Amino acid sequence: MFERKYLASKQVDDVLGGAGSWDNVDQTTAQCPREVCGNDRAYFFQLQIRSADEPMTTFYKCTKCAHQWREN
Repeated sequence: MFERKYLASKQVDDVLGGAGSWDNVDQTTAQCPREVCGNDRAYFFQLQIRSADEPMTTFYKCTKCAHQWREN
């Protein structure tokens, strides 16, 4: 004899801010890594995602194709 229980999944918040994380961010000159795009403008913001003695991580989003990437 056994009984099966289904546990509810824990709700997890998006660490980087979710859909609104790209609202009101600055633009910079950064070339999109996708070869088919070739755009040279991107939105960016910086976060400290590692320990305090590590450099900040910069997140980019292409203004043309919306491809996202990050740099240490």
